[in-house]
Amino acid sequence: DGAIERVADAADIKVTREIRTARQCMFPMEGRGVVAQWHARLRFLTLITATQMPHVVQRGVAECLGLGDGSVRVISPDVGGGFGYKGLLCREEVALAWLAIHLGMPVRWLEDCREHLSASANCREHHYRITGYADRNGRLLALDCVAAVDAGAYSVYPTSSALEAAQVASLLPGPYDFSLYRCRAAAVATNKCPILPYRGVARSGVCLAIEVIMDAIARQAGIEPYEVRLRNLVRPEQMPFENVTKKQFDGGDYPESLRRAVAAIGLAAIRDRQRSGESDGRLLGVGFSIFCEQGAMGTAVLADWGRPVVPGYEQASARLTADGEVEIRVGTHSHGQGHETTLAQVAHEILGIELDRIKVLQGDTLYVPFSTGTWASRSMVMAGGAVAQASRMLAKRASRIGAWLLQADPADVRVAKGCVVGRGASVTLAEVARAWYLQPQNLPPDLAEGGLEVTTGYRPARDMGTFSYASHAALVAVDPGTGLVEILDYVVVEDGGKLVNPMIVDGQVHGGTAQGIGTCLLEAVPFDANGQPLASTMLDYLVPGASEVPDIRVLHMETPSPHTEFGMKGIGEGGAVGPPAAIVCAVNDALCPLGAEVHDLPLTPEQILSAIAAASSSRGAP
Repeated sequence: DGAIERVADAADIKVTREIRTARQCMFPMEGRGVVAQWHARLRFLTLITATQMPHVVQRGVAECLGLGDGSVRVISPDVGGGFGYKGLLCREEVALAWLAIHLGMPVRWLEDCREHLSASANCREHHYRITGYADRNGRLLALDCVAAVDAGAYSVYPTSSALEAAQVASLLPGPYDFSLYRCRAAAVATNKCPILPYRGVARSGVCLAIEVIMDAIARQAGIEPYEVRLRNLVRPEQMPFENVTKKQFDGGDYPESLRRAVAAIGLAAIRDRQRSGESDGRLLGVGFSIFCEQGAMGTAVLADWGRPVVPGYEQASARLTADGEVEIRVGTHSHGQGHETTLAQVAHEILGIELDRIKVLQGDTLYVPFSTGTWASRSMVMAGGAVAQASRMLAKRASRIGAWLLQADPADVRVAKGCVVGRGASVTLAEVARAWYLQPQNLPPDLAEGGLEVTTGYRPARDMGTFSYASHAALVAVDPGTGLVEILDYVVVEDGGKLVNPMIVDGQVHGGTAQGIGTCLLEAVPFDANGQPLASTMLDYLVPGASEVPDIRVLHMETPSPHTEFGMKGIGEGGAVGPPAAIVCAVNDALCPLGAEVHDLPLTPEQILSAIAAASSSRGAP
């Protein structure tokens, strides 16, 4: 209706930037592998495969080969890193299943490094032309963007080829409060490998785009970049907040997160050092980024995406065994997130049984309940919620048996510390289990006829997703003679709701941040004009190592979600989102005295030197 054009005519500040991000590979250290075996007499296919989504693979293979779901068993053992790369139906899974059926013998395929780099799925190649309009005080009035995502030549099951582009349009506003927004995003078909949702799914690109704009607004307004962000962030008193793309933030204090990052990185001292200069001639720069991570999306979100498999109630099973141990079965899958620990912690919180007597079983469609798997930072919220519900149901059943053994009213007992506790007496859950399984003659025949095993589902009453968020701060040194960038300090202030296991959260944030550093400084999959990949070994494709990743300082905030069990939020992807924006902003802060600016990824020394040369030529032009 021309609203943005009217703002453009009146805005004090107008900034436009064109930004490109490189195509990447996900590159988990542990590649993919598939073993398929067909049992002709039972007409039963067993597929052992490295996947994040066992039931989705079961559904896809069965559909492709005309089998019933019950004729396909998918086993996913410890698969190493996933990062989205193992969250799809792979062509090799279908091909090996077909071969096993027609050859009548087991078949195996193992991916090597060259296959991964040259013939498998890619991620992250975006192009933005983005304009921000602001008043003289740096208050964002409107955002206008045209974006394209190179989706490659083929679609991917179950996410399609359009997920990244669709996410760009919905995620670009980030945690900022403004009312006018226009984004036209397209997935563009090319002759490259298909694109997959990599850790952070479009967020690292959109975070880079809007944070570059915020820095540009700050420079025109003559304000510290972090101050411009503070003036535009959603405030805690506005929560719950619906942003310009109708995302409903569930709580948090975004400005406080940024203030803590500013304090932790030591901004005032850095400004003093910049004024004094470095003895080695390098230029110091500091940069910030802030973002929110919508995770654990449920039916209310995914039903509109047109996916062939939409999540509903996440299920979990809990069983008290005859010796008093607890078995938890979940359909989500752990590939480095530590679900075996954190889901056991949830069961322990309710049942009180020692952690070493709680076993979490996953990754086998034959005995775990149906699930869409592990993706979008959903497992702790959804599977954790289901485990909590199942543990409560199990505790209720155990309480009835324990009350009988104590000759107490069921209303007067409770489960605590692995026991059914009454007034002045208690029995252990092991004793309850022994009575039920081994000595049933001592119990009334109609007592707890459902047994000591339960399966139930969980879905938050409001399943639009949880909103974790984080502020990243980077201190860099840029050598203007070589273009080399060194990260001197890095701070993350994150809020992931109630933290079930802070050490595991730190591991997730550290690992994601390392990947984000690779996205910003190193990783790229180039193709020639004929679609031939030019990076087919690790000599060509660079990933961050110990020397490229600094000591990352992680500071925690905890704002529980009002919609989930224990207030948990998803946090698995956030670490990878903030680094490109924070580092690019830091490099531009360092280059500011030279009049140079860079935006495209990866941020190579050649690009930095070219920007410095262009700025020098511009200053010297008549």
